[in-house]
Amino acid sequence: MTLERERRLVFGEDAERYDRARPSYPSALVQDLVAWVGPRARVVDVGCGTAKAAVLLADQGLSGVGVEPHPSMAGVARRNLGRHPAWRVDVADFETWDPGPGDVPVDLVTCAQAWHWVDPLVGWDRAAAVLRPGGWLALWWNWAESEPAPVDAALDAIYAEHGTELDFRRIRPDPADEDLDAAPPDVALGPPVDRRYPWVQTYTTKELLDLLGTHSSHRLLAPDQLDKLLAEIGAVVDRHGGTVEQHYFCRLRAFQRL
Repeated sequence: MTLERERRLVFGEDAERYDRARPSYPSALVQDLVAWVGPRARVVDVGCGTAKAAVLLADQGLSGVGVEPHPSMAGVARRNLGRHPAWRVDVADFETWDPGPGDVPVDLVTCAQAWHWVDPLVGWDRAAAVLRPGGWLALWWNWAESEPAPVDAALDAIYAEHGTELDFRRIRPDPADEDLDAAPPDVALGPPVDRRYPWVQTYTTKELLDLLGTHSSHRLLAPDQLDKLLAEIGAVVDRHGGTVEQHYFCRLRAFQRL
């Protein structure tokens, strides 16, 4: 098993924490997608995780299939989609997923926070193949932005000791994210639509440490190093009032099927 595959599947080691701690996505993004494809659209949600994105779409009346490679994540996704019988979750890699009768073509293929784990030599063609002409491929990510705050200097010192690449507050290219701005290969997709949705979430110390425990960069640390890092972060946040205001923007890149 390669390091990249370990990073891709490490989230499922604690699917309940991932579901509890990871942030959701802005309602304005969901409304834009529904405006493009309609409230009765059918969806394939790639790398659906615990169905954070799929539930938002299902609540708007969309139906479809979540495709998730990790069984534990898929199990939580099924529970979260339990009140939406028009949804199903399959345990599979999108690259090798076998659609059931009537599953495709769909109006919308979505991938929230996970497209960088999909093999680019397969994923773009696969997405175009399951879309109807005029349908949409919608990819999005939450990015953390750093806003000046008194707690920043203390957190900077901690991450300088443990590794600045771990810092959850900074936007920096990840090796897995190098192709996010690249045009897709020569497939039947139109030019990208690029939108950003700013939003803010406040975390208590407990909530923040819970969130950090879901990040692959943190989870792959040796247990003693991770425990030390989280303890130091928790102590700093407690000394600064017990909360951190995290600024995000959710970035959407969408492509219409030709």
